[in-house]
Amino acid sequence: MKLGFIEKRTFWLLMLASFFNGFVMGTFNIQDVVAKKALSALDWQITILVMLWPLSNLFSIWWGKALERSKSISKFFILTAFVGRLVLLFMLWTHSYYPYLIIMIFVFSFNSLLSPAQNSIYRNNISAENRGVLFGYTASLITLIAIIFSYTAGKLMDINEDWFRYIFSIAGLMGCISSLLMAMIKIENKKYNAAKLKLKQLFVTPILSTMNILKKDKDFAIFQRNFFIYGIGFMIILPAIPKFLVEYLKMDYSQTFMAKGILSQLGILFLAPIAGKIHDKKNPSFFTFLAFFILGCYPFILLISSFLIGSGIENYVVYFAYLIFGIGMSAIVISWNMSSIFFAGSNDVSMYQSVHVTLTGLRALIFPFLGYLILKYFGVKVVFTISVSMFWLASILSYLDYLRICKSGFRYAAHFDKIVNYFRRIPPRG
Repeated sequence: MKLGFIEKRTFWLLMLASFFNGFVMGTFNIQDVVAKKALSALDWQITILVMLWPLSNLFSIWWGKALERSKSISKFFILTAFVGRLVLLFMLWTHSYYPYLIIMIFVFSFNSLLSPAQNSIYRNNISAENRGVLFGYTASLITLIAIIFSYTAGKLMDINEDWFRYIFSIAGLMGCISSLLMAMIKIENKKYNAAKLKLKQLFVTPILSTMNILKKDKDFAIFQRNFFIYGIGFMIILPAIPKFLVEYLKMDYSQTFMAKGILSQLGILFLAPIAGKIHDKKNPSFFTFLAFFILGCYPFILLISSFLIGSGIENYVVYFAYLIFGIGMSAIVISWNMSSIFFAGSNDVSMYQSVHVTLTGLRALIFPFLGYLILKYFGVKVVFTISVSMFWLASILSYLDYLRICKSGFRYAAHFDKIVNYFRRIPPRG
């Protein structure tokens, strides 16, 4: 793998930023359990909390529009550093659920900016053949730091659960450094428009652009449909997890952080670069077909563990479920961040990724609360069963989409040389 000067400089800055960002990701993996155990949050309060991360993604189309019209993206990273990361310092004075919720709203709202901004960096500074594998290395480093941080946090909070305030504050400082490092990566938006955004352009145009992209780009729309169904399975289970681990299995901080913060991340740590390399060579629909199927095994194994409570092995079955989760997520992390570049082609990738991220927020308006209602009235077993069904339905539809693509002679991005060569006898789409 040969890297040019700009690629090398960009990659090392991304790696440095990823090191510090790992501390923030470590808190993301444990924030619901902290609320449940340390702040005694109720089930409906946990539901609101787990909605924040995906729901904040609704802001992404507006961030995407701002990025699309900005000459430099550095100012957005600086804004995130001081407003979206240092805000975690206020955890030092947090002693109840609602201040905790407000702080996390700020953190997640600005987090929705990072994905389209990061995609702009990869699109402009990293060559097509290197994007997936280099992103895989940064994902692995983030995961390694998150694992170490989660393990340490679990041990410390078993001693004194009030220490979560210092743990989150440290993560805020590290996250600030991460965003400032990202701001040092220079790219030039050649399509930037210096004209001031009118209110309609800021608030209405992104919605119309989202609908227009999905209407015109049928392949991207089908891909998003399948991702949406996968997201139902992912989100509907979120309110049930803290309750299942804390109240059903009686896990302490070390045990819950072992499952959610460590074992769930091992697949990403070791497999993300490999998954990135595969993604660079495979069609996104085939890639997600495999990822969705593997992830469906995660709630399936949790369902099995729910029948084993009291046997003495239920915790180990849960640990195995999170190992499987990590393997599946190693592929999802790559696809979630890189597939928009594939479909965007010569179009603005920040808007494509913003559409992708915003649809995640749309799911969050409905399905965590639906999961809470199912949990309340039918129990965790039903939640797990529905989750399995959604994951595997998304997998089947992705495979059918892949077959459709093969049959129709799909050709999208020039860097997919094998696909182009295979279908070279078929003229390009208009």
